[in-house]
Parts: sequence; structure tokens; C-alpha cells
Amino acid sequence: MLHRGLIALLLSGFLSPASAAEVATCSGEELVRETFSNGAVWRFCWESRIRENLVLTDVSYTPPGGETLQVLSSAGLSQLHVAYDDNAVTYNDITQYGLGGSYLLDLDEADCPQGELLMVDSRPAVCRWRSEGNDTYRTATRSVSTESLNLFSISQVGAYAYMINWTFHSDGAIEPGIGATGALQRNSASTDTPFGRVLAGDPDTSWLSHTHNYYWRLDFDLGDSANDDVFIESRWQQDEHGRRIEQSKRMTNEQALRIDPESLQSWIIQDAIDNARGYRIQPVHNGHRFERTDIEPYSAYDFYVTVARDCERYASQNTRYNPECGNHLLEFANNESLDNADLTVWHRVAFHHVPRNEDQRNMHTHWDGFVMEPVNIWRGTPELIDQPNQAPEILGPVSLSHALGDSVHEHIDAIDADDDQLRFQASELPPGISIDSRGHLSGQATQTGTYDVNLSVLDDQSNTTASLSWEIKPRAIKRRSGNLDWLSLMIVALFLYRRR
Repeated sequence: MLHRGLIALLLSGFLSPASAAEVATCSGEELVRETFSNGAVWRFCWESRIRENLVLTDVSYTPPGGETLQVLSSAGLSQLHVAYDDNAVTYNDITQYGLGGSYLLDLDEADCPQGELLMVDSRPAVCRWRSEGNDTYRTATRSVSTESLNLFSISQVGAYAYMINWTFHSDGAIEPGIGATGALQRNSASTDTPFGRVLAGDPDTSWLSHTHNYYWRLDFDLGDSANDDVFIESRWQQDEHGRRIEQSKRMTNEQALRIDPESLQSWIIQDAIDNARGYRIQPVHNGHRFERTDIEPYSAYDFYVTVARDCERYASQNTRYNPECGNHLLEFANNESLDNADLTVWHRVAFHHVPRNEDQRNMHTHWDGFVMEPVNIWRGTPELIDQPNQAPEILGPVSLSHALGDSVHEHIDAIDADDDQLRFQASELPPGISIDSRGHLSGQATQTGTYDVNLSVLDDQSNTTASLSWEIKPRAIKRRSGNLDWLSLMIVALFLYRRR
């Protein structure tokens, strides 16, 4: 039987019958359903837990004019790990204290201007705020302007205040983030050690540097099934000519991975069945890392993918509350097969907090987070799934001419109306010439002749071909000019002078 309030919503026309099932897991303020001016819709449930505070469940996105896509079964912080440089103290704030309950701060209208205050146990503690087309997000490769919906709350743990943010963009991107501020908490009388800084006006105290490690837990359930997602790592490796070539690998077993900035990594979680729809994570905050592998072996890695288990809830100190499972991430990632399994992604973002004179004890606010960028969700991201794919078009060139041994640097130009990522191939190239996946032709031809080259450009679904006529001519032999140059004339003149 349908809930009476749900029936009223259906009769009012606010919800369609097709969307009734979407709201069955929560109601009231805990249900968020936001429609943007482009027609896109975000829908999810939220709750404030004693440990993690904001946890989102049943997250789905409907692109403009498209079908609803289930994205995440659940998402939230799984640990807030603070490690001090002197190696004497480590805090695991979520499992030792918690971000919800009594650590959750009350908000008022000044904290949530132009937004809506939501209640947690009869306290105003969550702000729901909607931008009007003036928000942006940045990845490693682009910047995007959107409308967005933001949900945030603030937790006080010791001397620190943490603002937990979830931002949902109208183009389908999701941006988890956390802001930290407050006051420096630990100091030392040993001012000659390298573990902190002496601040002006306090010459006998060293305020200790430390690293904030934020671990997010993301249980992806893309599309109709939770067990058909795949996890792909992409790297842009440099070849012997200094060019970067994309190399992708599907992971078939649980993984613990480190961010390698030189290889420009990204990770994609895709629905293997439904047109490769999914999300890409490109790490951008990767300059800080704290490792204490003898005591906390999991701290050596930045990114994990594991088989989803409800009892694998916290990135560290998990057995405090879930003794039937492993204690930390490295124990979760024990090489189980990812095939036909529900996948959970764990992403760490770290910030090394070094005390500064301009802050004194009151630290500056610093922000950390990442973006989950939509892939093949709708046009511009890059493909609208409910419309026929449009094949790419090769623009040229249609003919080329080079001399034997010339250094060749040419490029095949192509466009795609869906803005899909394109890959290039070619056959029957002149000997000594090669093509990379981005359409760059390079090398030195080693044999003369006219070559009918077959070009191909591929998007996710289509392959377009074209022909290129390429003439490799013999290298011209340079002959000395019949006229004497000025140096020769000088030599002749000198010879005649000396004969006088």
C-alpha cells in the first residue's frame, strides 16, 4: 500500500508514477529531489550518523530529456585521520570521536543564507542550498560552469571545526568536499626540531605540523544492477619521442593504488552493460601524503577498490564497530575478484597543515575534495544515451607529400557532434611512419612511392574511415650553383693580386 503522503504527491502531479519507487526509502526532509533549469534531476536520501555524520543513499541522476540513472548506493566519509609530524600522536576522528551527534553544531539563518535549514534530532544542523547557475567545478583537464545543489553541516572535534560538503552539479558531476578551520592543537617545547614552526611572539613554543587525511567511501551501483560495474585505470605514459600515449587497464581484482602525478592517472567506474555510462575521478590534490606503514600500512595508498561489504565501513579502526570484518583498508583489499561483484571505491585526499605566522594559533580555512565527473551520461559529458550516436567526421588532410628521410609531424583532424573521445588508427602507411591514438603522424619515410593510406577514427560506438594519398618523393640532390659565390670571388681576386 502506498503511503498516504506519497499518494497526495502523485495526485498533485509533483511526482510521476514512474518516480514513485524512487522515494520509497526515505521521506520528508531526508528526501532530496532537485530539478534544474536544464531539466536535469538529482534525487537522494541523507542521514546524519553518529560517526560519519552526512551519509547519502540511493543517489540517482536524470539527465535532460533522458532516463534516470542509479549512481551510488551509499556515499560518505569513512575516516578523518590526523597524523602529527613528530610521529607521537595520531587521531582517527570518526571512529574515536565522531562527526555527528554531540559533535554536530547547530546552524542558524546566518550560516545558511538563501538556503533551507534541515533538522537533525530536532536541531537545525544541515543546510540545503541551491546555486543559480553561478557555480563551477574544476578537474585536471577542464573547468565547468553549472547550477548546483549543496548540502553541508559543521562538526566540532577538539580545536578543529570541519564542514562536510556534498555538491551536485546540473551536468551530473558530484563534488564531495571538506573544509577545516579552528585553532592549532598541539605544541612542543623542543623548538629546534623539524616537526613544526615557532610563531612570532611565542619564541619558546613550536606548534606542530600535521596531515589531515580524508577518506571517502563510495559504493557505486550504476544502472539497473549493482554487480555489473567495472573499474578502469587510465594513465598517460610518455613515449620515446616525449609524446603521451593513453594506456587503460580494467582491474579484475581488488586493488590498493598510489597516485602517480607524472602519469596523469584517472579512474573510471562504468556500467559494463548500459553503454559504458559511469564516472571518472581525476586526482588533483595529490601533493601531500603521510605514510607510517609500520603502524598504519594502509596509509601507503591513496585509492582502493574493493568488493562491497556492509561491515567494511571505516577506512581504519573498523573492528571497533565491525569485529566480523578487517580492521583497515589494506585488509579489505585482499585480492578478491571484482567480476560480477558490487564495487566500493575508497579515495583519500590529504592536506599537510604547516603553522603560519599570519594565522598564529587561529588557523586558516583550507578546503579539500575531488570531483566525480560524468562519462557518457548526456551530450557534453560526452554522450546523450537516449539519442542515436553520431559518428565522428574526418576533416583531413586528404593528401600529403614528403621527401624520403624528411622528419614528419602531421595531424589527422576530426570532429564529433557528441563530443566523444576519439581514437585514431591507420593502415598502409609509408614505411617508417606511425600514428598514435590521438591522430599524430610521425617518423621518417624509408621508401619512395605513392601510398593509399586507410584512416579510421573511432568513438565509443562508431568507426569512420577515409583515404589519404601520400607521396614519398626521392630526396633532391643539391648541386653547386654555376655562379661563383662571393667567397670564391675573393679567393680568385687574392690569387690574381699575388701574381702581380
